[in-house]
Amino acid sequence: MKNKAMEKLFRLAYTDAMTGLHNRNAYEECLEKLRSDRSVLDNITVVVIDINDLKRINKTYGHHTGDEAIKVVATMLKRTIGEKAQIYRIDGDDFICISDKDIRSQISQFIDFMKFENRDRYNRINVAVGSGRFDRRKHDTIDDLLKFCDTKLIKDKQRKSR
Repeated sequence: MKNKAMEKLFRLAYTDAMTGLHNRNAYEECLEKLRSDRSVLDNITVVVIDINDLKRINKTYGHHTGDEAIKVVATMLKRTIGEKAQIYRIDGDDFICISDKDIRSQISQFIDFMKFENRDRYNRINVAVGSGRFDRRKHDTIDDLLKFCDTKLIKDKQRKSR
């Protein structure tokens, strides 16, 4: 009985209730490990994902539709990247994937799946994506890689808003 209660508490502490993905707490613990042991960084790939115009979706169609958009993105991430990366929902419409494998093909697959998923939707879900692989010539820390990916995400978001 005690073990089941502990398992439930652990699950509540580290799982996003809406999507079933890892939550911000789990993400922060992962970052602590990556910050404390630089030897594991050489194979790390990070992908940052943001849903464009979620506020507009919520305002126009209601929060239920916005929640559905978040769930669609989470499902597509699980289907494409999920077996090769840890996926975190770190904020309302912000997701981060961290992997010790090269997941470039899975990232492309995610982007393609999102285009396909949007094909017949009246309310298209548009995502911005920034990704990168740790490179000691460019990055000293995991935070440097995260900044690099965020910059790529912002450029993707700007390109898609034109």
